[in-house]
Amino acid sequence: MTSDKPAYFFAAIFAIAGILLAWLIASILPLAVYNVLAGAIGAIFGVLMISRLWPSLPVREAHLWGGALIAYNILLSLLERIWT
Repeated sequence: MTSDKPAYFFAAIFAIAGILLAWLIASILPLAVYNVLAGAIGAIFGVLMISRLWPSLPVREAHLWGGALIAYNILLSLLERIWT
């Protein structure tokens, strides 16, 4: 996306896709392997989500990326506990 406007629809799609992918991987892979991949899944889809919510995030405010990733990973962890 080249627009500087937030794309809420695509942010929601990426967030839901990350959650579904995490659920699918958790149901297929052993727990030890899933734990290794869960952080990467959260990071990838968290970055995709936040990049759609704030497309022109300035580097000086990059700490917000970390906060968004932490919040998304917490959501993934809570959903994992519900599913298992």
